[in-house]
Amino acid sequence: MTEPASLAPPTHRVATVLYAVATAVLVWASLRGVWGTLRFDAVMAAGTAVGITAGLLALAPRRRAASVAVLVAGYVATALALAIPGVPDAADAWMRALRETALGPVTGWKDVVTLPTPLGEYGATLVPPLALVVLGTYAIVRLGAGSSRRWGLAAVVAAAMLMGAIAVGPASRVPLPWPPALTALDPDGVWSAAGIGLTGLATTLAWFRSRAAAERRAALAAAGRAGQARAGRARLRAAGRAATAAALAAVAVVVAVTLAGPVSAGQPREVARTLIEPRLVVDATASPLAAYRVSFADESFNAELLSVVVESGDPARIRVATLPFYDGRTFSASAPAGYSPLRFRHLPSPLAVSGDVSTARITVAGLGGPWAPVPGLLGSVAFDGPRAAALTDTFYYAAEAGAAVVTADGGIAAGDVIIATAANGPSTPLAQAGASPGRASISTDLIPDSLRDWVDAQDATRDASGLAQLLQSLRARGYLSHSLGAEGTQGWTASLDDYELVPAAAGHSYDRIDRMFTALNAREDEVGAGADATLVAAVGDDEQFAAAAALVAAELGFPARVVLGFRLQATDAEGWTPPPCEGGVCRGGNLSAWVEVRAASGEWLAVDVTPQHTVAPDASTVEQRDPEHPTATDPRRAQDIEAVAALKGRSADNPALVGGGGAWLSGWARTAAVLAGVLLLLLAVPAAILIAKAARRGRRRRGTPAQVAEGGWEEYVDGARDAGQPPAARATRHEAALVLATAHGAEIAAIADRATFTSGGVSEADARRAWTLVEADRVELRSRRPWWRRLGTRLSTRSLLGRSERPSPAPSTGAHR
Repeated sequence: MTEPASLAPPTHRVATVLYAVATAVLVWASLRGVWGTLRFDAVMAAGTAVGITAGLLALAPRRRAASVAVLVAGYVATALALAIPGVPDAADAWMRALRETALGPVTGWKDVVTLPTPLGEYGATLVPPLALVVLGTYAIVRLGAGSSRRWGLAAVVAAAMLMGAIAVGPASRVPLPWPPALTALDPDGVWSAAGIGLTGLATTLAWFRSRAAAERRAALAAAGRAGQARAGRARLRAAGRAATAAALAAVAVVVAVTLAGPVSAGQPREVARTLIEPRLVVDATASPLAAYRVSFADESFNAELLSVVVESGDPARIRVATLPFYDGRTFSASAPAGYSPLRFRHLPSPLAVSGDVSTARITVAGLGGPWAPVPGLLGSVAFDGPRAAALTDTFYYAAEAGAAVVTADGGIAAGDVIIATAANGPSTPLAQAGASPGRASISTDLIPDSLRDWVDAQDATRDASGLAQLLQSLRARGYLSHSLGAEGTQGWTASLDDYELVPAAAGHSYDRIDRMFTALNAREDEVGAGADATLVAAVGDDEQFAAAAALVAAELGFPARVVLGFRLQATDAEGWTPPPCEGGVCRGGNLSAWVEVRAASGEWLAVDVTPQHTVAPDASTVEQRDPEHPTATDPRRAQDIEAVAALKGRSADNPALVGGGGAWLSGWARTAAVLAGVLLLLLAVPAAILIAKAARRGRRRRGTPAQVAEGGWEEYVDGARDAGQPPAARATRHEAALVLATAHGAEIAAIADRATFTSGGVSEADARRAWTLVEADRVELRSRRPWWRRLGTRLSTRSLLGRSERPSPAPSTGAHR
């Protein structure tokens, strides 16, 4: 029994199926670190079986529609039974599951790269890899096992599957889960990652060679005995070349992997997750400014947080966290709606820095969390200690903010060593920074009216000199306090000479800052203009005063941000700030916050903001103490928090995870925009094909009547080609028309022959008639195809890519010169 014409020999199909299985296994190995469950293994196995089965069925004549049905049904069944946990047990979950099954291949990848790993069996996150392996293996078998010349495209599909798996895979290298011996030999996953890539290359080359060799043998066999003799000699020569090539490739691979392995072990793994993971970690972490006064509790005040050894230069400060954004509740590194998020990136090569450059070796003791301490604006960084490799893989830096984070579990930890080279930053005094840039980085809606009233009452200029005056007055009229009561305050109160404790609430929300400036305004109304010592009324610490200073800068049009860190040198002429780290050892009591104000020149200038602690406010001013549990936000701006947003560690109105955007782009508008974008992407290629064909028709219908008639014949041939009925390459027009057997083909050929080969040519009416007949016959050609293939005929690119196979314009029978 002979093979159907549409099928390749069985050996081709077996080789292609094995190639599809090998590709699916490599995709599984690349992605298993993201999920790491037996359910993921089952989903990948079932998806591979569905894709291969549907692909083989598509090769059989008149079974392509059935193959699509098997593909869709198998995908949906696997998704509902395996990929989405709990669906069979919950009737009300069926509609949600069907929706996730339909949208998961397009939108589900966002959850895969934005949720922390391992994902386990969370939600419908297994739907995207299921869709990848089902569609990928189907396409490999459908293209690679057919008799078409397009079998090489199967390798393109396999490469796309592997690249997609790597792109959405884990941010750190993970060893293969099996076999155990390999896992033990490669605990860091360096050799496993190289092995996946090399195995993918080897399987592709082996499949290509087997398919090409089989076609060559078939061609030689068709040439008879001489061909068989040549085939025998060719096989001997090919075997020798293959053995030599295999030996050379093996040596090259061993040398390359041996040399590249240790190098790649120290390099970060750049995947889609690495662009998102730092924002996830920062967004899910409470603002360190909100926890500032915890460092001044008795159990933390003298606790060592880190130690610094300066190897070169003279750094003044150690930056821990940079907080550029304010949402009315806290200063943080999470961009509110309408602001571009910080761009955290790996630091594979040094950054250019200028000015005074220092190198410091920072050893972490009690400091924790994602924020990594650095001695200024970072130029280069290296790591030491037991977690050096993990720190290298998970260290990210946002150069525009001078902020560094570590996304390893728990962030930085005791024993971590950071060796950083950084610029100390400009030493220009704020008063000399010049005019206001007029582009504040904080929304004016978040500036309390009481702050504006206080600024107006000071009659300060609205430039850097006026800002420096305002901030100095704010500090002098404030009073330092780290607590609401005397309990747990012995450490920091004892460190201040003749200090009188005045209770102050924590927090730096809109409401908390509003009450500070309300107290300042009330005191000024009470005593009138006078010395700063008589106007002391605002009580707090660096948390409140850093926030207040940033808002004052915003009121004058200066971009400002809050920075938490330590001082290695005294930077405050007034001596009000927490003391510098003694002997390079930074303790809880050394932690400080300051603001950085951006000058018109672009420089960020550090400004100390700690209030004075020698003149307490008048007793009548503090009779009405702050509430112990102050309102977190301005009540006029209070909003409900969505449960899903809270689960992911961000508020509903803070889409920092996916970048900035207008506040209007939310809810149905955001959904509509996403769907419109997806639709445009899906329609881009079909639209380009239709536009190209329309432009071609337009060119062919222009010119002399002879050119228009000849263009009509070309359009007729292209229509047949798109319908899957290309005429023979050397057939005359008349012969081609007979083969196509359409109602008007012979007449179209006759008009074109007269246009080409007769001296009189054709009239304009003849040319128009030729095009009318072409349109009618094109409809006839399409009608011969099954209804589900007619759209494919319209979108076929055969006529755009196969112009070298057109029938020759040799004169047909009856043509006259």
